[in-house]
Amino acid sequence: MFSAPAVTALYTAHRETLIRLLALEAELNRRFHGMEEAVRCMMLAAMTGEAMVMIGPPGTAKSRLIRAFCSLTGVLTQDPRDAQDTAPAAKSTGKRDERYFEYLLTQFTEPSELFGFFNLAKLMDKPPALERLEEGQMQRAEVVFLDEVFNASSAILNALLTFMNERKFHDRGQVIQTPLKLLFAATNHPPREDGLGAVYDRFLLRCRMENAPAGTESLGRLLAAAWTETHDHGTVRREAFAGLLDGLQAYRDGVEKQTTEGKLAIDPQSAVLARLADIVANLRRRELSEMSNRRLVKFSAVVLAQALLRSAAATAKTAEITPQDLNVILSYGLDQHEPGTVEKIRQDLARP
Repeated sequence: MFSAPAVTALYTAHRETLIRLLALEAELNRRFHGMEEAVRCMMLAAMTGEAMVMIGPPGTAKSRLIRAFCSLTGVLTQDPRDAQDTAPAAKSTGKRDERYFEYLLTQFTEPSELFGFFNLAKLMDKPPALERLEEGQMQRAEVVFLDEVFNASSAILNALLTFMNERKFHDRGQVIQTPLKLLFAATNHPPREDGLGAVYDRFLLRCRMENAPAGTESLGRLLAAAWTETHDHGTVRREAFAGLLDGLQAYRDGVEKQTTEGKLAIDPQSAVLARLADIVANLRRRELSEMSNRRLVKFSAVVLAQALLRSAAATAKTAEITPQDLNVILSYGLDQHEPGTVEKIRQDLARP
C-alpha cells in the first residue's frame, strides 16, 4: 500500500515509541488472560487515535482493561485495583482527573451530564450569563470511556458524531476544540436500530469479547490472572510508560508530515493493494461489512500501524506492509461476526 522506504522512515523515527508500546501490550497481556486481541486493538487505537468499541457480555473485563490502560499511561491517577469495578454512573473511576472521563450511558442520560450543566448562579448576575460548568467534563478529557454507548439518546449520539470525528464540541454556536486523544466504548451487543448506523460506523475498531472457555486449563489461567489483578495492590509501573501518549501523538504528527511532503502515499501498483481489493469484495459479497470509503481510508492507517508494531516486535531493521497485516481488517473491522467465514478469508489471505 505504502512504499517500503516511507514505512521504514516512519519506523526508524518512532522505533523507541513502538518498543514502549509493545512493552505496555505485554504488561496488559500479563494482567488480563485471554485478551490478546483486545489488547492489540487498544494498541492500534492508541497509535492511530481511532475510536474503539468492545462488544461482549457483562463480566468480560471490558471496563477494567480500559482503566488499566489509562492507569499505566498515567491518564488515570488511581490504580483500578484500588477502586470498585462498579463505579457509579455519574462518577469517573478513582480521583476525578480532567485527563480521563468515564460515563455509563442510558436512554435517560442528558447531554449536560457529559458536557456539564449550566451555572444557575450566573443567571442571577447583571447582566445574566449562560455559562457551562465544564470542569471534569468530557470536552476537557484526553481519554474518554463511554460504557453502553449505544443506549444513549439521539441528542447525545448526534453530539458524539462531531466530537469523535473532528475532536470538537459544538456549544450553542460556539465551536470548542477538545484535547481528545482516545475514545473507548463498550457495549453488550452491536446496535440493532437502523438509526445508530452512522455512530457505529465511526467506531473504526471493533473488538468482540467472550467469556473464557469452560476448560480446566483455560479457567485455571483466567482465575490465576484475575485473582492477582483483583487483589494484588502492588506498585503500578507508570514510570515505564510516562509520556507514551505524547510519543504516539508525535507518531501521528509524523504520518501527517510525511504525507504532506509527498513521501507517504498510496502506491496504486502495490501487490498488497490488490489483496486488499479481494478482501473488500469478499466482505461486501458475504455482507460481513459494507466497508464504506471512510472506513477504508482510515483502515489504511491501522494496517500501517500493525506493520510497524510487527516490525518492532521482530526487531527488524526495516519495515514494510505485507498481506498478513491486512488481517487487522478481519479482526477489528467487520459489521457481522461469522468466525467460520472469516477464517476462510484468512486462509485465502495466507496463500502466496
